[in-house]
Amino acid sequence: MSDDLHKVAAAFRATMPAGAHVSVFRIDQMDRVGIPVMQANLILPDEPATIGYGYGFTPIEAEVSALGELCEEVHVGRHVAAAPRTLGSYAALSRRKAVVDPLTLCLAAGSDYEPEMELPWIEARRWPSGEAVLVPREWVAAYPYQLGEKPRLITPITNGLGAGFDLEHAIGHGIMEALQRDGNVVAYRALDQGRVIDPGQPADEQVRGLLEHLRGLGIKVKVKLAATDFGMTNLYVVGDDTGAPVAPIQVTACGEAVHPDRNRALRKALLEFCGSRARKAATHGPIPLLRQNLPSEYVERQLAVAMLDEEEPRALDAMVEWMGQDAAALRDRLSGSVFSERERHDLSSLPTVAPEAVSASARRLEFLTEQLASEGLGILYVDCSPPAGGVRVVKVIVPGLEIETMSYHRIGWRGVRRLRDRGDPLILDRSAQGAARVRLRPEDEARAGGPAWFDAALADRTVGRLYPMYRETGTFSAQLVLAARRGEAVPA
Repeated sequence: MSDDLHKVAAAFRATMPAGAHVSVFRIDQMDRVGIPVMQANLILPDEPATIGYGYGFTPIEAEVSALGELCEEVHVGRHVAAAPRTLGSYAALSRRKAVVDPLTLCLAAGSDYEPEMELPWIEARRWPSGEAVLVPREWVAAYPYQLGEKPRLITPITNGLGAGFDLEHAIGHGIMEALQRDGNVVAYRALDQGRVIDPGQPADEQVRGLLEHLRGLGIKVKVKLAATDFGMTNLYVVGDDTGAPVAPIQVTACGEAVHPDRNRALRKALLEFCGSRARKAATHGPIPLLRQNLPSEYVERQLAVAMLDEEEPRALDAMVEWMGQDAAALRDRLSGSVFSERERHDLSSLPTVAPEAVSASARRLEFLTEQLASEGLGILYVDCSPPAGGVRVVKVIVPGLEIETMSYHRIGWRGVRRLRDRGDPLILDRSAQGAARVRLRPEDEARAGGPAWFDAALADRTVGRLYPMYRETGTFSAQLVLAARRGEAVPA
């Protein structure tokens, strides 16, 4: 098994651009948990590194995970830059081509989108038919800078990326990430519903041992339920570190996962929680701590090329404010939401399938496709695979799934329905000050229970000082701003 993983790592690394420098190093020394966490970096001249993070019970598992994430971001960016673009409006193009309707892609409430708006489009494919369909270019990019132009409708994000050695694995990976984000979009962080899951005695011996180890460190782990939509268990793991976190921000760590097999969801979410602790310290920790624990060549280069003008102002201001807080203050902020408990369920009560039913990538993708189709949702993917072959990289888009409601006010018919069903004041039935009309097709508006307005002002107040739980700043950015405000000279 280890030899196979080393071959996977080498294959991912081999797809990197010629002449670029790739470095991989451990960052779990920034934490006290002991789970291997790796950082993979693509270094290009005069640019911040493109970074992938990975974790696992062994170093090679973490390395494969980090290099896979790096592959996704690098190759999606290269594809967006090189792929043929079609310019035109949905109204005009849809008369002669298959085009996805932006109203199905979870626009921001109050968006100025109109069918006559001219946009750049890239070709995607439907799964499994292979039919070509145009999608807006900004839905394919992982980051705004990859567009080379200002986005018209949304801030590009990494959601839906997938990589693997076969197309089915890559698409399935991207779908599960999209499902994960959709399931928790209005159910955690500032909107945490307090649904705690008792894992009991997990069948996975490594998971059982890790839970015991974390408890022994004074990290009060809580497994929480985001959703069971599409017959799958969607979990996230948080942990109140009452011991001695290396960096205060580790108190805010979170790991997320969805999987047809509930035990795999727990394993992945728990490992990602551990990875999040190390990643947050390595990305946002105090500069002296970074210099002490990370390769000096990497740290000094990143400090020198950090692109503060590319940061979202709200996120940067909020993260800088966080950097001034100790662990106790951050813990207090999370006490009423992230660490809340209002109800408790056993893991054994959640939906699952037999592991062997979804162990092969083709069978897993078939299951995911059927579950989405049962609610009228289809799968689009953009093949961003490197030309040499061997590794497949995709960006998956599932019209109807949702993302970024509390950060960018993006919401669709499923989000409206979920909030209405629980009587949440974020959704109004008529226009009001601070609220914006949810942009939906008439048929989706009917599925949501009629026209809806999203109270964006209330959303911003609800998120308040928890915004860095939604949108983090880039590597070292917040610490650089904090150092400048203190009058410290950085880099040394």
